Amino acid sequence: MVQDFSWQSLVDTVSGALSALGETIAPDGLFTRDAVDRLVKITYPVAPFNQPEFVAPVLGIAGVLLSLLLAGVAVSSLLGMVAALLALAMLLTRFYGVSLELGASVG
Repeated sequence: MVQDFSWQSLVDTVSGALSALGETIAPDGLFTRDAVDRLVKITYPVAPFNQPEFVAPVLGIAGVLLSLLLAGVAVSSLLGMVAALLALAMLLTRFYGVSLELGASVG
């Protein structure tokens, strides 16, 4: 059975999930003292790395920043691969005259 797909239903689902997550993390608002304390506790490192109490938030924030940096490296690598594949496809089709046609299989 094929289910109907619409972008509006996808957007509604994602926005509903994000609002539910926001209500779970910060029911009173995002910038209240309790909400900020909960968000800071998420970034605390685990047991062997949280020994000096004053260093734990610094390590947690450094971990979050490093994760963002590595995600940026992954995205830029993906874009580089896509650009190389597009250049290869253009080289094969324009310079060498190779054509690849995809169609529905009949039979």
